[in-house]
Amino acid sequence: MASTRAKRHNNALKWTPQTRAFFAKRRKKSTRLLRHLAWRYATSNNTATIWSGDLCGNTLEIGNQLMNTRSLLLVALLSIFTVTTVLAEEPGDYNFPRECIATEAGYPVPLCGKPLTKTPVVVKQKGDKALKKYPEHFIPEKEILADNEMRITVVGSGNPPLRRGQASTSLLVELGNGDNLIIDVGGGTVPALWSLRVPPALLDKLFVTHLHLDHVGGIFGLWDSMGWARNTPLHVWGASGSMPDLGVAAFVENVQKAGAWHTLSKTGVIASGGMKMVAHEFDGQQFTPEKPRALVYDENGVKIYAFPVDHILIGAVGYRLEWNGLSMVYTGDSIPTKFEAEQAKGVDVFLHELFIDAPTFSEKNNMPLEVAESVADEHTSADMLGRVFSIAKPRLGVGTHFFINEYTVDPAFAEIASTYNGPVVIAQDLMVINVTPEQIVTRMAKTDLLSWAAPAPKTEGQKPPKLDPAPTEGRTQSWVTKTRFKNDEIE
Repeated sequence: MASTRAKRHNNALKWTPQTRAFFAKRRKKSTRLLRHLAWRYATSNNTATIWSGDLCGNTLEIGNQLMNTRSLLLVALLSIFTVTTVLAEEPGDYNFPRECIATEAGYPVPLCGKPLTKTPVVVKQKGDKALKKYPEHFIPEKEILADNEMRITVVGSGNPPLRRGQASTSLLVELGNGDNLIIDVGGGTVPALWSLRVPPALLDKLFVTHLHLDHVGGIFGLWDSMGWARNTPLHVWGASGSMPDLGVAAFVENVQKAGAWHTLSKTGVIASGGMKMVAHEFDGQQFTPEKPRALVYDENGVKIYAFPVDHILIGAVGYRLEWNGLSMVYTGDSIPTKFEAEQAKGVDVFLHELFIDAPTFSEKNNMPLEVAESVADEHTSADMLGRVFSIAKPRLGVGTHFFINEYTVDPAFAEIASTYNGPVVIAQDLMVINVTPEQIVTRMAKTDLLSWAAPAPKTEGQKPPKLDPAPTEGRTQSWVTKTRFKNDEIE
């Protein structure tokens, strides 16, 4: 019986997505019905039956002291309806947490493997050439970017507080010229970043919109790819503040100070090249109506402009990236302004924060309504986001930094639609946007939950990095180290 079930389970791993979806929709109802029928059959034959379900609900085992032919047939039928693919270390085998059904307004429910939009494909220009067809889901290491293609992945789409299904804020921008740029690195985002299988050695450029922890709180995890994956410094771009202590340079210095014990303890154990961070701080007070933006990055054909946004303190900025005729804007957090909308005019993709309404924020976070309203007032409501998009007129507008739930999605889209009628998507973690001269395609990524870091590219004649001398002062006290176990020691 066990070997038969194992064979049947292995065959299930090869089912098509359509077959899996078919059975997934029916699994819960079928399981309840068949459990009841099995109980009726078993008890009618005085059979003692023990039922147990595993934590994932993937299989249902029946242990019988006595089982007749009818029970055996029922168990076989039950196994067919209840078996599904288990989590495996292959991204393509990943099962999204929720069954894909539609909300009342016709949008997919969050976390079901479909983007939250009714326009997953936006055609920029029509021609005789057929548009490129993309797989339903993005699978890391399975798709090579074209020379004229940009891929934007929303690594994290959430807020504080962190939620298991939503990390804080972070974007990864990959370009067809080989460049990889990270914008913000909020708490909880780095594991998802690693799961995209871009070698950490190639993830050494971070652009910070502002220094709220939900936008920079994951920097320790990003920085800690030192030695084993990235042996070069992590470069961090961002604005200065109104005082020296409030800028990106001071932030980077303080992060390195906070990691002093960590880096010293690893010296002599792993390579030291990745133990440094380099701040590229630009003047956060240089902007004026005559100089609304500044070029802060210009390498390899990529231009990135910074511009100020209205988010409490000096030093909060948005970024506009332009490369090879493609463009995107991300504004971090802000009270919406006509100015920021003007900075995003005509871009391919405009990613802008979208904040939940104050009553829901108050209820779900157990905070006084007055406090929730104070927080919401520093952010962008759904109807105001529509007004921003109506000025910028992006080919695709993206609302991010939003609490995605079944009961929040429909009202947000309705509010946006009250002031804007263009293509809009609400971001989820690991939502992927491919941008080409012809089209913009939005879908979800499938990644391995237990992914290892991708190896660094190897070059001909490459030698292992040399280790710096290990520290001699401040090491573990000798009376402790003398008690270490020895390999040849026998009790």
